[in-house]
Amino acid sequence: MEKGFENINFVNWEKKMNTGLWLVDFWAEWCTACTAQDKVYEELAGMFGDNLHIGKVNVSDNRLLADRFGVRNIPFLMLMNEGSVVMQMPGIQSKDYLINQIKKQLQ
Repeated sequence: MEKGFENINFVNWEKKMNTGLWLVDFWAEWCTACTAQDKVYEELAGMFGDNLHIGKVNVSDNRLLADRFGVRNIPFLMLMNEGSVVMQMPGIQSKDYLINQIKKQLQ
């Protein structure tokens, strides 16, 4: 785990995603927009603590997961609660928008 994010892959997907609230970021090292968003995710992790897990799926290494969820462009976010996809969010999302969506799930 780096920066408070958990590396998610095909092997650990089911085990991780079936517990709690997750913000999952599909990204790649070459994607500058993806790495720029990391600061927002760090702030969210600080705000929500143990109530929110943040997972990172490197699409270069995990094509099966990217295909499974129809990821065509990155960054691509998914909010998952107890193993179910709550919403999919292609592109860059604002911190305020993400906060609102996360709070809805925690109510």
